[in-house]
Amino acid sequence: MRQIVRDYEVVLQLPRSDMQPRGDSAAPRELIFHIIEEGRQSVSVLDIGFGEGHLAQLIKSSPLTHKWSVDGIDGWEPNCANQNLVDKRLYRHIWHGLAQKIPAAQLADYDIICLLDVIEHLNVDSAKWLLRTLLNNLGDNSFLFVSTPLWFYPQEHVQSGDLEEHLIGVPATSMMSLLPVVYAINHPLVGGFVYRKRSLDYIDFFQPYPHRSFSYEMGANILRAINIDPKPGVLFRTGF
Repeated sequence: MRQIVRDYEVVLQLPRSDMQPRGDSAAPRELIFHIIEEGRQSVSVLDIGFGEGHLAQLIKSSPLTHKWSVDGIDGWEPNCANQNLVDKRLYRHIWHGLAQKIPAAQLADYDIICLLDVIEHLNVDSAKWLLRTLLNNLGDNSFLFVSTPLWFYPQEHVQSGDLEEHLIGVPATSMMSLLPVVYAINHPLVGGFVYRKRSLDYIDFFQPYPHRSFSYEMGANILRAINIDPKPGVLFRTGF
């Protein structure tokens, strides 16, 4: 990992590139406000695959969470060298690199680790390994916030090497079997799920699917089969 920003200041000259920052999603980011008890000021967040920085912007725009510390890591260098984003001072630290390279001790220090619309860009084995690793190194009182399309959402590269291609679809049964404490589903079947460390006991039930034949209709049918009505903007608490 290369650190680009430390304590809101650039410590490595921003590389010049003709490539553009990328990374937006339909993830229900608002779940971030329903993870930590209201009024808690000292919260540290790691935003893995931060893209254009929309999660940090959401956190910093709320009077309830604007004092939270948000760090970001992204594998697409133009995102880390986004001068406009750096100037907004949304991220305390920014690293260029892959989530797989984050030291275990560093992961354990965060109150919330966010993996929003990232795992669908990995192959099956990498997705399984990353989710297991994040849960294994999650602090005992911390949370993992994961979002992903609940079907094989077709998406290709926009720019060479931009990591935008989707490689897997994740059925809702996989995400629910990890026992989320809270979840929400946005259109088009993009789910957000919040987990505690105990979800590690159920990690073998996480089974992504690598074929494009996993359609939107199939994903919707799976949701209905487990009695979930995907209503955008509606938050569900499970009691786990």
